[in-house]
Amino acid sequence: MTHITRRLFAALAPLLLLSAPALAFAQQQPTFTLPQLKAFAALTPDAFRQEIKRQGFSYRDKTVTEEISMLEYEKFVDGQTTNLMKSTYVENRADENSVQLSTTDKAAFDKLVKEARDTGYVPAEKGRIPGGETYQQFKRKSEAVRFVYPKKDAGMGLPSYTAVVWR
Repeated sequence: MTHITRRLFAALAPLLLLSAPALAFAQQQPTFTLPQLKAFAALTPDAFRQEIKRQGFSYRDKTVTEEISMLEYEKFVDGQTTNLMKSTYVENRADENSVQLSTTDKAAFDKLVKEARDTGYVPAEKGRIPGGETYQQFKRKSEAVRFVYPKKDAGMGLPSYTAVVWR
């Protein structure tokens, strides 16, 4: 190494070491608990955006109408996909504000379902949504969480499992 190369390396090495934990965090498969998802639903759109970006998610889409604002972010790690969408409604529909977590990681999804059961949520309505997926809603007092299961013939790629948590 030349003298200049060594000096440059010596100057940059501490910066690389400081960024290593952030880079490692960005490459981990995200997992969430129901309280974390509920907290996301309560955040303002700007606070949600900042937190999700801090966790290594990338912007995916934004939809804004007179009634609702939806922000979507995604993260790909080790062949698994995690999407988070925050829906914020106008003031008179604020009780419909929610966060939707979609993941191809069935184990992470099953962990959320188990957490719901273990923390006192009880099965409520079941049904099928227009895309053909089935859902099971769980309730605890005035709280609700909906788990959406992929169609049996999900087609190409990994099936996606969804949890919707309301504020």
